[in-house]
Amino acid sequence: MQLRDEREQRGLINQFSDEKLFDLYNKGWEKFYIWFDPSADSLQIGNMFAVMAAIHLMKYGNKCYFLVWGATGMIWDPSGRSDERNFLTEEKLRHNEQCIYNQLKTFLENIKKNYDIDFDYEMVDNYDFFKWMEYLAFLREVGKYITVNYMIAKESIKKRIEDPEQSITYAEMSYMLIQWFDFFTLFSKHGVKLQLGWSDQRWNVTTGMELIRKKIDQDAYCMTIPIITDASWAKYGKSAGNAVRVDKAKNSPYFVYQFFMNAEDSLIGKLLKVFSLKSLEEINTIVEKHTQNPWLRYGQKELASRVVEVLFGKEAVEQAEKISKVLFWWEDIMETIKWFTKDDISALYMETWWIDIKWTDMKVLDMFTEVGLTSSNGDAKKMIQSGSLYINEIKVEDVQSVVSSKDFINGVLLLRKGKKQYKIVRTLKA
Repeated sequence: MQLRDEREQRGLINQFSDEKLFDLYNKGWEKFYIWFDPSADSLQIGNMFAVMAAIHLMKYGNKCYFLVWGATGMIWDPSGRSDERNFLTEEKLRHNEQCIYNQLKTFLENIKKNYDIDFDYEMVDNYDFFKWMEYLAFLREVGKYITVNYMIAKESIKKRIEDPEQSITYAEMSYMLIQWFDFFTLFSKHGVKLQLGWSDQRWNVTTGMELIRKKIDQDAYCMTIPIITDASWAKYGKSAGNAVRVDKAKNSPYFVYQFFMNAEDSLIGKLLKVFSLKSLEEINTIVEKHTQNPWLRYGQKELASRVVEVLFGKEAVEQAEKISKVLFWWEDIMETIKWFTKDDISALYMETWWIDIKWTDMKVLDMFTEVGLTSSNGDAKKMIQSGSLYINEIKVEDVQSVVSSKDFINGVLLLRKGKKQYKIVRTLKA
């Protein structure tokens, strides 16, 4: 399939500067870049839309420069804000940069391994463009070519200037010059002819292209990608302001898996086209099969599996599916736990929380109260009498029963109250 056709069908084009770029990058052996800001120490699901947009362009034999904003992050983008951001310390900024570098490299190498495809990429930090540049040299290199009139015409800047209760600092204005110089530097030093950017960054993207034309009279290109949204038009993965991080320490593979298991039916095809490397024909087949019996959530399972596979690898998918089988009654729960690996059990602990007890006999009433599923032994007794408490998925019927070490399966004792309140118990030898 031709590059433009595939990107349009996958929903990876918002706007572009020139039709020529599609012929150029369809042939391969060209270079492009996309950037990431180090405002946090982890990328989020929205960032992965940009990563996948780049991968779908690299498939055609093009090289991507993944640019982390080590310099820009010291100033930040004033767009969409009514006040100035608080500066991060340089130590924190460098830490965030390294975390993002590591995540990007892990994702890219993971995709190469799992999908048996090869592509070329390079990690770049724009701090390296500026750390030895003198201030006067920067003004001559960039400031000379961009007028203040042009800068304040930008809508987000204009609002800040015209509102008597707001203001904008010179540092924030300078942010734009730094971003524009990125493109010029990558173009002149590495032959990068195309910038990928978000649709809400179109003004900055096209100005970088304009700087190249003014300084060296060369053609460069830009293409923006849509901001992916959920059914309510909120940025995907940022519901209620809580971004879904793609760092295992912050949001586990199981958490990410369940996030996509809850995707609306209408988004399945759209998200698969972006977040997976399946062909468009395969995706259409998945959507068609899902539509026939949507209550089976076949499409969500395919989507969740493909996203977790891209982010964390095939083993993470298997683990997320195992935990889902336990916590959502997909199969015989205890039979599933019986075959858990040590890592699977550790992951299950993290998703349900756990409590350690000594390897001694304990009354059931004490056990449920100890783990916090009941407020007291009297409460536990009432719950047993109403048929609401379970051990290893077997209903507790005797209030005098005792839990012993022989009840543990693969080192796990699974307690449940009602339909969905679980706790894992593990033993410590006395």
